[in-house]
Amino acid sequence: MIAPILYVDDDRANLVVFEATLEGALPIRTAGSGVEALEILRSEEIAVLLTDQRMPGMSGVELAEQAKVEFPDTVRVLITAYSDLNAAVDAINRGQIHLYLRKPWEPRELRLALESARERYLTTRRMRELERRLLATERVYALGVIAAGIAHEIRGPVGVLQTNVEVLREGLRELNLAMTRGVVDPGSATMQLAEMDAILADCSEATHNVLEITRSIEVSTRSVAETEVDLREVIRLVTRSIRAELYQRGTLDLDLGEVPVVCGSRTRLGQVVLNLVVNALEAMRPERRGTNRLKVKLWAEDGRVRLLVEDNGPGIPPAALDRIFDPFFTTKADGGTGLGLAISRRIVEECAGSLEVTSVEGVGTRFVVDLPAGV
Repeated sequence: MIAPILYVDDDRANLVVFEATLEGALPIRTAGSGVEALEILRSEEIAVLLTDQRMPGMSGVELAEQAKVEFPDTVRVLITAYSDLNAAVDAINRGQIHLYLRKPWEPRELRLALESARERYLTTRRMRELERRLLATERVYALGVIAAGIAHEIRGPVGVLQTNVEVLREGLRELNLAMTRGVVDPGSATMQLAEMDAILADCSEATHNVLEITRSIEVSTRSVAETEVDLREVIRLVTRSIRAELYQRGTLDLDLGEVPVVCGSRTRLGQVVLNLVVNALEAMRPERRGTNRLKVKLWAEDGRVRLLVEDNGPGIPPAALDRIFDPFFTTKADGGTGLGLAISRRIVEECAGSLEVTSVEGVGTRFVVDLPAGV
């Protein structure tokens, strides 16, 4: 039984009539009291809670109020006699129920109302699932951008390691050959060892660079669980991961002030920063590399933490600016997913923050993330 309708009434006769009326038409469950109904709600998924108002121990409005807290997605419907109409209207106004039905019910009207309420619940559930899939899709996209940047960055230090290892092997071969022949010149050997030591220092630096680069992977692989997040660290990792792309596009002006931590998911906030920075880079034309500027600024103000991502690209037309946060809307010539900014705003709002944009054609675009300080 998938997401049934739960009817609650202390009158057994009403439950029997309800079952006879809807049997075969809709999945249904019944309960004889508010306490029993809450036990059912806590044990299985219920699409619609249909409750009588007048019940001993716990009224229908009181049950709906409790269900609103514990199961906000369940559609709550109150069925009541005319004398209880004021209670029903008050419950609607306070958001405890979505609608009310009158007793005695007319079978066809009851079925249509419950079908509509259940479809409303199922639509909400489908939308939630779609949102989760969109988040996963956008995260894969973000991972691809990060992976491309990491691959490009790693080639440099790995190339240094490979070259230096070959030089070291050749030096050691020559030194070993001289020792075997007994013709080792102390002065020459000292110089060779000093050169090898310098080469090993270069190798150590290259290894350090590789390890530092791979840390940027953490932005997209750590748990999405909420915790205290240091935005400075997140920004450093993100800007490190796109350094190759940045070099091709322009210059980064990075200003990270001392700020308190914020509460949220490190992974998702990293995704927000990545989306904003990548969008800014893609807005700047490569042929204007000498004048392109990307500004990333982090500061604290009035108990808030603010992040500015600003570019001096072509800007966004006013008509497009009004839709910039709409899902699937994109201004990119190559299409793009049109999901990055919509999901970024959603992530920020889930942290009780805001994401705003201003833009002037021919001047540039700025995004401002505003988040409450975590402590």
